[in-house]
Amino acid sequence: MDRIIKTYGKIVRLRPSGFWLGFIVGSVYFSYIFWWFWSLYPLDVLGVENNFYAATALFFVFSVSVISMAFFWGIFSFVSLRILKNGNHLLTTPAIAGLFVILEYLRSWGFGIIWWGSGSLIGPHWTLGNLAYLFGFSKYVLGTASVWGIYGINFFIVFILVSVLIILKKRSRSNLAQLLIAVIIFSLVGFFSKESKDLATQESLKVTLIQTERQTKVAYNPEELLSDFKSQLELLGSAAKEGSVIVFPETSNFSKTLSGFLDLNSTQAFFNKLSSKPLIILDNIRSPEKDGSVSRTIFINSKNGVVQFSDKQLLTPGGEYLPYIIKWPLWLLNGSVVNSFTSSQEFSKGSHTENLYFQGGTARIVICSEILSPTLLRDADYQFIIGQSSFGIFKGSKLLEYQILQALRFRAAENRKPAVLASNFGHSYIIDNNGNIVKSTDSSGYQILTADVVPNKEQTWYNKLGDLPILLLSLAIFGLSLRKILYAKQD
Repeated sequence: MDRIIKTYGKIVRLRPSGFWLGFIVGSVYFSYIFWWFWSLYPLDVLGVENNFYAATALFFVFSVSVISMAFFWGIFSFVSLRILKNGNHLLTTPAIAGLFVILEYLRSWGFGIIWWGSGSLIGPHWTLGNLAYLFGFSKYVLGTASVWGIYGINFFIVFILVSVLIILKKRSRSNLAQLLIAVIIFSLVGFFSKESKDLATQESLKVTLIQTERQTKVAYNPEELLSDFKSQLELLGSAAKEGSVIVFPETSNFSKTLSGFLDLNSTQAFFNKLSSKPLIILDNIRSPEKDGSVSRTIFINSKNGVVQFSDKQLLTPGGEYLPYIIKWPLWLLNGSVVNSFTSSQEFSKGSHTENLYFQGGTARIVICSEILSPTLLRDADYQFIIGQSSFGIFKGSKLLEYQILQALRFRAAENRKPAVLASNFGHSYIIDNNGNIVKSTDSSGYQILTADVVPNKEQTWYNKLGDLPILLLSLAIFGLSLRKILYAKQD
């Protein structure tokens, strides 16, 4: 007990020097990462007519997101300086790299916990701003994702950066040797894993993406809805001539709109006449359930009707549900705003998820924010990824679209599965199983994108082991340095 008390006392007496350096750098970085929050302003499309309320709410959401995420970087800076000062010389660099991995993993939990609400899915899902995504331009970096995921990449990036800084300051030969070993390991893994096995013998699948452009609103006038529906009809007719799998974007709601004009038999006849061959059509709808509406992707066989469906689990806070930290203050300011959002925009977390099974392959469906979660896609029981997104509520924010795109590229590389992304109010993409963009639309707006996709049955090390190896390694290395940090004499 005395030992525990003494250890606690030493932790309490640690001065916060160095914390503010990391916190300030983190605040600048995450201000950029979360800048897309401001694309929501004004909030009149969500039923908030008072611009002061809108600006106040957005400033609050933006500030809490930035500060809470920057807090982890402040902790990293604070502890890293003590490792540099008091840690074991040989373990200094790997301990700092391991610390960063641990904190980034905790941060992926932290965002969801801070924005907890009735629609929350708590877990290591929110990887917004992960350092690995900044290096998606490199085939070598993307290649290593299939071995150790984004946290393994985090480890090596921080390891290399810290090693360089120490070498420049201390001219340390041991750190130079560590750096060379790290670079060699990273390069070799990247070289041997950057390309998948030869898929030339596997049958390709023609996939057509339908891209739309409709801003998300609380209410639409009939002319807007009719215009959007006509555009969807025209694109579906063109898509039916191109591919065997047709993907609508998130919030398309095409089949529900169609059923408002046609009865059940006529609706089935419509899909049947699209093509002489069976088509698989993926449509995203708002589906009323007993616990509230869910975002649901339905799988329509043009000859047999709806055959499967999968629900969205990882909802976007503020866009698809109101976190308690926002909901309760809003009730005090203007309860009608909360009621309006709940009735028109709020979703419940879906309870039914399944892969899409059809002749030629098995697909995993991810809807917008779900793309940010490595965990939701790590199961290898599928051959390619189908993504649906909508940036309509964010007025087509290019920054948010870029972050979602980078995340999808890493999901493809981690699992060695090709991926497609059909978008509303953004661009659509075809990504190969190495995470490379092979085709995309040249602009937003109503259009189709068709490409041959080769389903891949290959399993990766990341499929099998996930983030556990790099997390255990990071904990072990950091743990070896922790005792020396706690019991070192403080200045």
